[in-house]
Amino acid sequence: MRRKQGCMTTGFDVNKYWLERGRTYRDEKRTPPEFHRLQERFLLDVLERGKIPMTRVLELGCGFGRITKLLAQQWPQAEVTALDLSLEQLANARQYCGDNRRVRFEQYDFYSGAPFPASSYDAVVAIEVFLHHPDRVVVELLKRLATVAQHIVNIDWSEDWPWSTPEHVWVRDYRNLYSLAGLQCAVLPLPMQIDGKQQKLFVAAKALSPELLELERQLGESARAAGHVGAPDSDGWCQRLSQAMTDLAGVIPRGSTFILVDDAQWGGLTELNGSRVVPFLEKEGSYWGPPDSDTTAWQELERLRDAGAHYLVFAWSSFWWLAHYQDFHRQLRATTHTLVDNERVVVFALNR
Repeated sequence: MRRKQGCMTTGFDVNKYWLERGRTYRDEKRTPPEFHRLQERFLLDVLERGKIPMTRVLELGCGFGRITKLLAQQWPQAEVTALDLSLEQLANARQYCGDNRRVRFEQYDFYSGAPFPASSYDAVVAIEVFLHHPDRVVVELLKRLATVAQHIVNIDWSEDWPWSTPEHVWVRDYRNLYSLAGLQCAVLPLPMQIDGKQQKLFVAAKALSPELLELERQLGESARAAGHVGAPDSDGWCQRLSQAMTDLAGVIPRGSTFILVDDAQWGGLTELNGSRVVPFLEKEGSYWGPPDSDTTAWQELERLRDAGAHYLVFAWSSFWWLAHYQDFHRQLRATTHTLVDNERVVVFALNR
């Protein structure tokens, strides 16, 4: 395998790859849509709970505008500048985001060293962008961004993959890269894995706020409780899943219906030990992603309980719900009976 190179060197040419891909790429559905919904909600939640100002925003690698539109909708008074190398993708983004005078799109090449469109931003946002460029390029980019931005926010893969990465992917320790750029960094693990791998959200600044540091502590504890820390361990996962199935068989009678909160991590179960399994949230029998609020979670739970669900099960991979949806969790504890509460599952009996 040839060594991966940056642009303007011999070997793999990053810009050429993305210019060619940009002619056809538009949400290729390689990532499950429920993961993108969770990723988006997690991003907005961190930005809000971390008290990050969002008046002047620069987005890097906007693609067809998925995150651009999200930011513009969440902060309608913000001035959002979205950059991408591909003219085709910029055209797609303009169409996708619609007519919004506060959003503008510009072509930009990371390797050019050209100045950014403005000299001051509250936040720079880059979702699955930095991982597509070599370390030396990202470090130099971060150093330049640190002169114009109060905060830099990125979501990327940061753990070693158990297989070889493609030529256009670099997996690295972003906290270390931010340190090389003279910035502090908070690391916030997303509460869901794909193929045993987990993304993390990184927030960098010259000085992190108390709100961000506390949020980092809380989400780190949730990730450790859910077993989402460290390299993928398929044997450990399978053993834990087998033990969880035994836990459920001991408390849920055959022929029952139970709701399973697992963020689609248990393989899309529809039946277990003679009992019917309903995903949560659920739409037309399929998993529909996490709820947008505690109120939505409770309303959907009541709907499924009225339809005959007898139990609610939280898999360890979704213990983050119990910390994130705090009002929903408190209401569960106050109005239902807890049958199992261990490091693998939490089971609530829903009988009125």
